[in-house]
Amino acid sequence: MPAAEQNTTPPGFSIKLDVEAPTPRVVVTGELDLLTSPQLQETLGALITDKPSGRVVADLTGVTFFDSSALNVVLQAQRQAAEKAVELEVVPSPQVSRVIELTGVAEHLSVSEEPPA
Repeated sequence: MPAAEQNTTPPGFSIKLDVEAPTPRVVVTGELDLLTSPQLQETLGALITDKPSGRVVADLTGVTFFDSSALNVVLQAQRQAAEKAVELEVVPSPQVSRVIELTGVAEHLSVSEEPPA
């Protein structure tokens, strides 16, 4: 695959990092799938690594599609956070909630239904 295609971001997809908030958060909008999940993995991984302890929020309320590759990224980030004594809180959209519910992984994640302030 040519390099230009590897970095193609689908329309409507964005990841924003808010480190100025009292609790750092990653805000995702659009479809999280095989193409876009690596961007979430990179962003969350860097934030968790740079945070010596405390809490990080993955705000997925703007996610319109969430597949197994995205779920895998969130679960890996949860494991990484636990190793670093960081709490990773996931705030899901209805689509994300459905996948979490259907796969039965809610017990492995800190899920909040309230969007961060």
